[in-house]
Amino acid sequence: MILYYLKIAIQRIVKAPVFTGINVIALSIGITAFYILFIHVLNEKSYDKHFKNYENIYRVISTPLSSETPWARSLGFIKGVCEAMPEVENATQFTHCEIGSIEINEESFKQKDIMSIDTNFVTMFEVESVLGDLSDISEPNTAFITEDFAKKHFNNQNPIGKTINILALQYARDLGEYQIRGVVKNTHPKTHFNYQVLLSQKGALEERFSSLLNRKIHWVYNYIRIKDNASSNLISEKLQKIYDESSLREIRGPLEYKFSLIPLADIHLKTNYRFELKESTSKINISLFITISFVILFISLLNFVILNFAKLIKRSAELDVNRVFGANKRQLIEQVVVETLLLCSSAIAVSLITIQLLKPVLNRLFDIDFSIYYSEPIIYLCIIGVLVICSVLSAFFVSFFLLGKNSTINILSHNKRYSGNVVLKSLLVLQTAIVIILISSTFIVNKQIQFISQKSLGFDKENVLVLEQNDYTKDPTIFANELKKQSQVKNVGFAQQYFGYPTQSMDLEDFDLEGSAELVLANFNYLETMNIPLTHNWIVPSVDTIEGLIINEHLYKRLLEKHGSLEALETFRNNQESESESDTEPVEIIGVAKDFNYNSAHEPIGDFAFYVDGSPFRARFIHIRINPGELHEALSLIEQIWYEHYSDQEFKYFFIDDKVAEQYKAEIILRRILTGFSILGILICIIGISALSLFISQQKTKEIGIRKVNGARTNEILIMLNKEFLKWIAVAFVLAFPIAYYLMDIWMENFAYKTSLSWWIFALAGLITLVVALITISIQSYSAARRNPVLSLKYE
Repeated sequence: MILYYLKIAIQRIVKAPVFTGINVIALSIGITAFYILFIHVLNEKSYDKHFKNYENIYRVISTPLSSETPWARSLGFIKGVCEAMPEVENATQFTHCEIGSIEINEESFKQKDIMSIDTNFVTMFEVESVLGDLSDISEPNTAFITEDFAKKHFNNQNPIGKTINILALQYARDLGEYQIRGVVKNTHPKTHFNYQVLLSQKGALEERFSSLLNRKIHWVYNYIRIKDNASSNLISEKLQKIYDESSLREIRGPLEYKFSLIPLADIHLKTNYRFELKESTSKINISLFITISFVILFISLLNFVILNFAKLIKRSAELDVNRVFGANKRQLIEQVVVETLLLCSSAIAVSLITIQLLKPVLNRLFDIDFSIYYSEPIIYLCIIGVLVICSVLSAFFVSFFLLGKNSTINILSHNKRYSGNVVLKSLLVLQTAIVIILISSTFIVNKQIQFISQKSLGFDKENVLVLEQNDYTKDPTIFANELKKQSQVKNVGFAQQYFGYPTQSMDLEDFDLEGSAELVLANFNYLETMNIPLTHNWIVPSVDTIEGLIINEHLYKRLLEKHGSLEALETFRNNQESESESDTEPVEIIGVAKDFNYNSAHEPIGDFAFYVDGSPFRARFIHIRINPGELHEALSLIEQIWYEHYSDQEFKYFFIDDKVAEQYKAEIILRRILTGFSILGILICIIGISALSLFISQQKTKEIGIRKVNGARTNEILIMLNKEFLKWIAVAFVLAFPIAYYLMDIWMENFAYKTSLSWWIFALAGLITLVVALITISIQSYSAARRNPVLSLKYE
């Protein structure tokens, strides 16, 4: 019997190629969109779950109570304390350098992802050796490199026994030679950190790690693996008690700390702390990705159901005749279900082929690593889900609406009690409301991203070129003065950090304030280069070298609230100095800079300070402001002058505005996805509206013919056919407006600075949907209205 149904279904599909094509394409678009977003979400949510007992691994966070943003890094005493707890199986402490400097065979280069680890890291995070014994990482100045690093720098040679010279690790310099003891497998792609080079904590770094036990410096990352059934909250409470009762609490730095444990599986998607080991582009987007994926699938399924319902209503006479001639209800339902399954299966096949073809485009456009793994059961569960939903809805519609309410007498007398219009129009309202929500959300996301990208950050990010150099044996001012002679160069400044690069911290205990301020080391020309204005300037014009602290307005206001005046502050600091045994004098505040955002508009402005002086070590990042419109010529000149002064270093540069733009990468990807999938939603909706308007106009064929015979004009018939659709679209808008407003209001909470949720955005989304619907409906209505009334009267 199934084969017979299948044969009949194929014949029907072949006889209606246009309907079949539209239905399959519309559903395949939805399934493709759903798979792309939903599978990407699943890939993101599976981070770090490949580690054995990942449920028991936690990152330990120590946050000063005065800090507005927690750090992924934490205090150095944590590892030793945790190792002594009976609830803890393993504890590791390591550092991560995002970009350092390495020299191999007298050739220096920048290297990403350098970590200094211990043997506990090897066991906890399952580092696999390809060559060498990983226990050697506990010996002084030893290193392990990844397969990619070995292939790139040593080709097919065995690197064991060779040396690499560590020139710089963020703030540590000239660590000397490290002997390569082995090669390890590359980091698993679904891990919240990457490593290329693994260094021993013994030897050149040993003194730094040892000093962390008695210092409040957030330089290391602390992870622990707890025993089964152990309580992470209990460990947090123990850490809190140990700290509160220790002498460390009274050491220079923030007084009060809060300790917490973050599950390993939550780090990639649920934390957005400072100094994260790997940036996730999905922290804000992940819930929206899930929502959008199901919304698009829901729209496509609705559309499929609408088209199927319309077709079944047209076939209702045929189903009635079959029923009169002895076909039972079950046979009719099975016949419809087989045809539905065949259409759905075709759509799923088309979507899977499309995904494979689109994979490289998706990775490039959305900057993601999208892959579909057919070994994962979720792929097949989704396929089964689509098939079941479509089949059940089709069976329910046929059973309840077409067959359930009409007796044989009603069928023979053509007195059927149901036309299907109410259900179809209700589905149309729901589909249209979803599209309005998508369109309005797209407009608001674009408006917000435009707002934060154009918002003044308090400095001028345009036309600033940054060079990184590591040769401090030469006076960088000679290079800077040579650049300033060029007409294309406006200014040159030095800094140990650039905007968005991790800062250092400055304890505010000397100022009688809780917490710490972000600190950037620079020369005074750096502020001038970045166009950061001073609201207060106490710099003595006659001094040769400007040296001192320039604080931001936020910190300045806090100091005035605490001390009343700078004179009172200086008195307090001098008293503190006289009571202290230290020989160092307090650094003088020489200016107040106007507030600015160091990172992005995601975070509010906090305490910030520049320590400016004339040290050559400030020239790690050389900032060069170029006159607008002279970029290409300036680049050639700067490169020429660079090689005259730093002939042994490669000329590498970047622009500050590019680094600032990277801060909004998640929002840019979200904007692309929302825009693209809103367009898909509109296309699917157009298909549904077109099919429904065709169905309704066909139902009114005789009415149109009678009206035309009685003198009705084409425009009057158009108004008649369009008027009812306008009513349902208005209902859809009323439903969509509060839902869209609520969802976008929640999303906007991710920003410290946000644009307004203007009413006109929602009105414009409704208007666009209305125009699209009217055009679609009018095309069908015009065709029906222009038909010869004689043919219309002969219809059916």
